[in-house]
Amino acid sequence: MNFAHRCLTLIAKSVANERPREHPIRELLLHEEHPFPKDMEEMIRRLHLKAGAITAEIAMDAYDWERGEQLERGRKKLRALCALHGV
Repeated sequence: MNFAHRCLTLIAKSVANERPREHPIRELLLHEEHPFPKDMEEMIRRLHLKAGAITAEIAMDAYDWERGEQLERGRKKLRALCALHGV
């Protein structure tokens, strides 16, 4: 087996072992990944304890937050939700 073939084989094996990415909030809550800044992760975890506290709007915003976009707006929204739900 030549060098190029060995490299391609290793790449194929490593790609095959990776699981597909899920929604960023699921990555945080179920897989202990860290897609958001720490303070936002803490608020999301607290909201998760209250049924229905994580709304569809927050779920869609999470994609922006994962990319580092709209973070201050997201923090404001999460703080408001935490206050609303008493967490």
